[in-house]
Amino acid sequence: MNLLLIGAGQLGSRHLQSVLKHTKSLNIIVVDNSECSLNVSRERALEIESYKNHKLTFLTKISDVQEQTFDYLIIATGASVRYKILEDVLTRFKIKHAILEKVLFQDLNSYENAAKLIHNHNLSVFVNCPLRVYPFFKKIKECYISTEHKTTLRYTGGEWVGLACNSIHYLDLMNFLCSEELTYINTSNLDDGFIDSKRHGNIEFTGKIEGEYSRGSKISIESIKGSEEDSIIEIANGSFTIIIDELSGNYKVFKNDKLIKESSYEIVYQSDLSHRMLEQIEITGKCELIDFESSAAIHQKFISKLLAHYNLFSTGTTKTLPIT
Repeated sequence: MNLLLIGAGQLGSRHLQSVLKHTKSLNIIVVDNSECSLNVSRERALEIESYKNHKLTFLTKISDVQEQTFDYLIIATGASVRYKILEDVLTRFKIKHAILEKVLFQDLNSYENAAKLIHNHNLSVFVNCPLRVYPFFKKIKECYISTEHKTTLRYTGGEWVGLACNSIHYLDLMNFLCSEELTYINTSNLDDGFIDSKRHGNIEFTGKIEGEYSRGSKISIESIKGSEEDSIIEIANGSFTIIIDELSGNYKVFKNDKLIKESSYEIVYQSDLSHRMLEQIEITGKCELIDFESSAAIHQKFISKLLAHYNLFSTGTTKTLPIT
């Protein structure tokens, strides 16, 4: 089976480590215009014992790829170039299945254009918001979430929590937990302005983002300006409340405000996820990640609101939101 991985940096190299754990032998082509990023992937590939079971090729140009068809495509670049890369790849190659990183795209037009591309090329696409794949959150949904009650999710952390780059993970998680569609996002409680992101050329926001879902469930995601506090997730449904210390993995479950369970969960890393998604796709044609159409609907509401806020405080008006 052929796999094309575009983007070989910090995240792309973790995708590579995972696909090297695939039980079947893969022909893996890794493309990145940065030799430095390719070297990161080369080094991390050698950390995986089963790397010898696969054929690995590292290239700096898509035009140097010799293969014509690929079973799998993973695009792990920054958001600013993702649509152009998707368009280029689908022009050059026959692709069966794809996994795209989030944030998907920085402008709203790209979502419509990508949907047309995906339809025209009969491509199945999934978006890598992996919290819904974690065994812990699947167990939370199974044991403590009832559709008879509205669910609330409250995420709070210090300024280090990037609302622009991380909110989509929790908007997606909430969609999974409560089985409801996101209907509205409120950004009126964001702090004025924006700050530079640690990712060069991108921005971040502090303050609070709030969302509502189709049967009344609600979410709030807060980054406290000037604070370094750890991130806490609080999920409530009916008589149950689950409080999660995200970084440590420790959590408590309360029923009617009485502590009934205290434990910790295993944090799953990208280097242990991607190959599982590919194996699911191989068997069923689907995987546990959200599909492109559903994720795009969440992204578009999210990007639209943040873009409006960004334009309030930037010089001039733009259709592109520099987040990734």
